[in-house]
Amino acid sequence: MRKTAWAALVASALLLGGGACGGDDGAPDDNPSPDAGTATDAGTKLPAEEGRALSVSNGGLIVVGSTEANLATTGVDLLVRRYTASGEVDTSFGTQGSVVLDFDGPAKGPISGQREQDDRADTVAVLADGSILVAGFARGGNKTDSRDFAVVKLQPNGQLDTSFNKNGRSRLHFGEENSVNFVGTVRGILPLADGRFYVGGFLTKSDGLDEDFALIRYNADGSLDTTFKSAGSPSGSWIGGAYTNAESVQGMVLQGSSVVLGGGDHFAAVRITSSGSQDMTFGTGGLARSEDGQAHAMVARPNGGLLLAGERQDVKVGGEAHGVLKLVAYTADGKPDVTFGPAGVRELTAPVGVLDVVDVSGLRIQADGKILVFADVYAKPVLFRLLANGDLDTSFGTDGMVRWPETQLAVPLFIRSTTGPKLAILGDKAFVTDANIYSPGFFPSENAYVLLKSTGL
Repeated sequence: MRKTAWAALVASALLLGGGACGGDDGAPDDNPSPDAGTATDAGTKLPAEEGRALSVSNGGLIVVGSTEANLATTGVDLLVRRYTASGEVDTSFGTQGSVVLDFDGPAKGPISGQREQDDRADTVAVLADGSILVAGFARGGNKTDSRDFAVVKLQPNGQLDTSFNKNGRSRLHFGEENSVNFVGTVRGILPLADGRFYVGGFLTKSDGLDEDFALIRYNADGSLDTTFKSAGSPSGSWIGGAYTNAESVQGMVLQGSSVVLGGGDHFAAVRITSSGSQDMTFGTGGLARSEDGQAHAMVARPNGGLLLAGERQDVKVGGEAHGVLKLVAYTADGKPDVTFGPAGVRELTAPVGVLDVVDVSGLRIQADGKILVFADVYAKPVLFRLLANGDLDTSFGTDGMVRWPETQLAVPLFIRSTTGPKLAILGDKAFVTDANIYSPGFFPSENAYVLLKSTGL
């Protein structure tokens, strides 16, 4: 979507508000499983929940996502839950281990009359003081059914931090009040040393046909940082596209005072200065890209460069089309890092177990330079470990992969940029989260449950 398409958005600016809060997810399981609820108790039907991102917090893990605990009253609500390092719910956090937030219910919206109230957390960051930033989207409510950027700040104990936007949460609407012209969500949070922070994700017209990078900078108190300006975008934001049909901020890397955004079709990446302008010296004409495939995650490399992970579909292997894991390395200036592979690219096509990647939702580089990638491999969660040069580390798991075959993930109808990160390292273990739809008998359960798994490194 080109800058000229945002004229109406610029004219109406951004509307920053709060949101109602209510509900909890009831009493915790007295004997929580290390699986975080993969198996249900006999005779008990638990509300559907999804784990969509996680981070290390207070020696344990914060998992964020969504829950249908209050579906009849407030629709799908934002979920934040803390687990101990052993996988048990940390009942000292929030209300018996969980925080459930609703942004401006009700369950049935005023526009369509149907259930359209969905709030969801898609990313999380834990700050140096232990406080927690959670972000995603709020959809529906009393004034609109569009998807707005939603950000929540919690104290380390899970209570809302009311110094943040006066009530601990903010909702950023794009366009005029009551309009449904724009929808978006936050996919990443990047805290800055002075307390300000970036959130990045995507923004699209309501037809959903074209997704563009969206970057917002907030002050520490939750207000928009209006010193961050970009021509053609509302104050406090940088919105850019026209590179591909689907760009989404799936990772952010700080380079001095500038920030690199990466994700979406063709492994696109751009660099934005602290004032809000695009750095046209980055990549080629301001854009780094690798033809074909879609990036779902980006991290900084130890050498100062960038690493993006995702998938490329319809790759012929043995005469058949498969989805394969694709890694792309750029230098710090957005040029292909040919020391990593031809044109900076590595794709895994062997052994057979690496094929049929449909989603990538986690990317981390260990202290020793080895690369961890968490992926949905045709509805099964798989953690890959690669050497620094992109080869599979065959000393890890089986052939460089750890699998959890007793779990089942949803296969997306359309392969689009995902949430995350769903991978975190705590001590000598890697943890992953997702939505598990497994049930005994190998048929999908009616409800998804939070998946939390770990493996030694």
